[in-house]
Amino acid sequence: MENNGSSDVQIVEMVDLRQYANLWFHWLWLILLFAFISASAVFYFSKRATPYYQSIATVLVNAAPATQATDYSSVMMSKQLTSTYSQMMAKDPVLTEVINQLQLVFSTEELKKMITMTVVRDTQLIQITVESTDPELSANIANSIASVSAKQIEGIQSQRFSTSKKTLEDQMAELEKEITIYMEHANITSNSDQKDRMENKVTQYREIYSNLLLSYEKVRLSEAQSVSSLVQVEVAKPKDTPVRPRIYQNSSLAAVIGFLLITGIIFVREVLDDTIKTPDEINKKFHLPVLGIINHKTTKMDNPITMSEPRSPTSEAYRMLRTNINYASGDKPLHTIMITSPDPGEGKTTVTANLSVVMAQNGMRVFTIDCDLRHPKLHTYFGISNNSGMSNLFFQSGEVPYSYHQILKMENLSVITTGPLPPNPAELLSSQKMQSILKGIRQASDVILIDTPPVLAVTDAAVLAPILDGVLLVVRPGKTRIHTLRLAIAQLKQVNANVLGVVINDVDLRDKSYAYYYRDYRKYSAYQEYYTMDKGEERI
Repeated sequence: MENNGSSDVQIVEMVDLRQYANLWFHWLWLILLFAFISASAVFYFSKRATPYYQSIATVLVNAAPATQATDYSSVMMSKQLTSTYSQMMAKDPVLTEVINQLQLVFSTEELKKMITMTVVRDTQLIQITVESTDPELSANIANSIASVSAKQIEGIQSQRFSTSKKTLEDQMAELEKEITIYMEHANITSNSDQKDRMENKVTQYREIYSNLLLSYEKVRLSEAQSVSSLVQVEVAKPKDTPVRPRIYQNSSLAAVIGFLLITGIIFVREVLDDTIKTPDEINKKFHLPVLGIINHKTTKMDNPITMSEPRSPTSEAYRMLRTNINYASGDKPLHTIMITSPDPGEGKTTVTANLSVVMAQNGMRVFTIDCDLRHPKLHTYFGISNNSGMSNLFFQSGEVPYSYHQILKMENLSVITTGPLPPNPAELLSSQKMQSILKGIRQASDVILIDTPPVLAVTDAAVLAPILDGVLLVVRPGKTRIHTLRLAIAQLKQVNANVLGVVINDVDLRDKSYAYYYRDYRKYSAYQEYYTMDKGEERI
């Protein structure tokens, strides 16, 4: 399957680990600062927070011997019993008694929030954990819960056998009375027959009493074998070290969270930012050469920096752009070059003005034409009038219609402004008259630089590009989006325009947000500044 023309601008997304590593090291100061601030804030508030102390008492569920079998059901019953007791220990009856014993000012609901019952896994141990602002109080509460629970559970268990024991005890007490009465009668009677009857009665009652006593012991034995109890195996002791807030642990955790949070924000911002940042992006994603990298320089609009500061690093960057354009043409010289951008505000007019100056400084006869017939700005850069210009040439007859050009103080540089703005710019730029105008100007110049509106804003640049020798696209890092540049290139390719390359404009080498991309360019600019000042002459 054949590849169409759009394959030249196909984006191949690749993860550049070095780019992300540079990004991380560049913002490392902010990441560490944010982590330090997070840790400091948490440390400050933790220091001011009320400390809580924790005490732990441990009790053993002493299961009844009758339940201490090894079968599965008995094991499950033992676990259920331990869980049940742990729940009972946190109920209102126990807590109310604890409050009464210790004379606390808490309600049962407030006390419940202070305690935690934990069943130790695979054991019959229950841990009673109490947190309080007073370490002594937390230990007393834990120990009191253990003792009160043990008594109440013992009482509940004993109630099952109390009725039987009471009945047997009453019967034995009645028999003891009867035995005593009959023995007294037997001792005082003189009748032998009556005495024998009395003694037989005593013997019978004693046998019955023995049977009742045996039953009573069986009940007691059964009670001992089937009643479970609680035994405190570890006494809670007050501790001087608070369990919360854990100042150093919280501060360390806050530092880690702050570190990860700001790192994530930076990387998410980087991933979501689809603007042009590096020359490598243009080379890899659009297969276009970067012909120039122009650093940011604040200057007056009526004074191009290549005229006011010809030996500055910025001026040297424009000279480098001029040299790269000459090499980009190959064997075919470039006479007509259009300079445009995907969107407004990317500095195409600034590049046009300064590039025309450095070309004129190189001895070339340069004509700079402002074909932005909608929002002209070129005349403001050179401080000249815009009363007449290109719009007048469209209605002038003659073979060489360039009489409206304005010759500047700089030798070899002429400028044709837009003149009065016409109502139909696209139709004028695509007309045969436009070609005739360029042909006439071509006879009096070595190179023609044409400033046009942005490619995606209107069709002016697209209709003019096919009749020119080449097109320069101006982009700004951090402003020009990848998809807009892709659309601009695709639109120019569709009309068979010769896109020479890209100029990256307004790169602020001191801006930390992009400094890690342009370390090499800073070194280059510093070298160029030293080189031009040392030699005192222009170098190409």
